[in-house]
Amino acid sequence: MSISVLLVDTDALLRTCCATLLAAQPDIAVVGEAGDGARAVELAERLRPDVVLMNPQLPFMSGIEATRRIAARPQLSGVRVLAMAAPAADSQVFDALAAHACGFLFQDAEPEELLRAIRVVSQGQAHLSPRIVQRVIDECVLREGADLVPALPVDNLTPREREMLVLIGTGLSNQEIAEKQFISCTTAKTRACRIMGKLGARNRVELVSIAYQWGLVRRRSVPLGS
Repeated sequence: MSISVLLVDTDALLRTCCATLLAAQPDIAVVGEAGDGARAVELAERLRPDVVLMNPQLPFMSGIEATRRIAARPQLSGVRVLAMAAPAADSQVFDALAAHACGFLFQDAEPEELLRAIRVVSQGQAHLSPRIVQRVIDECVLREGADLVPALPVDNLTPREREMLVLIGTGLSNQEIAEKQFISCTTAKTRACRIMGKLGARNRVELVSIAYQWGLVRRRSVPLGS
């Protein structure tokens, strides 16, 4: 079955470019388009797409608010939002993820990253490109000494879980981690959830913050490119 995608952006040309790219993929189908947040929520309810590719900056109702409303509706539990913003809007990373977007990337990302992100998010996983991870770590640097998440001891993790936390901290997806650790993607996802539970983290962004605060990931280790 194809991954159904709803495109949400004020820029009709950008929507057309994305639709053309996605239409060329045998496993992805664009089922609708919207130019504002209110219309995005309406179409999400009617079409029930697998993925909503959402610009956080929208008129009438912001993409952040639209994401929050979609995530809050039980009947849309199978709809996952992937935020895609202009590079200058990197400050919206945390707002989008706090609204329960399953991933975030920039509009200047390579087509391969967009396709990978859609496929990853459609499987219920999170997508954070290395650039987003860098943004999270930069925020940690700005808040040096502040507790962004509950400070639980690293001893709570097994050696294998600690290794996985390092990989999450460098921006790898569950699929990429599975390949490195020679496990199934399902196992990688289960372990990531277990790590969140042990550390009191709500999402992968907080896991990145923890990995940085513990010194498991260093700022220079994260590539700047997408």
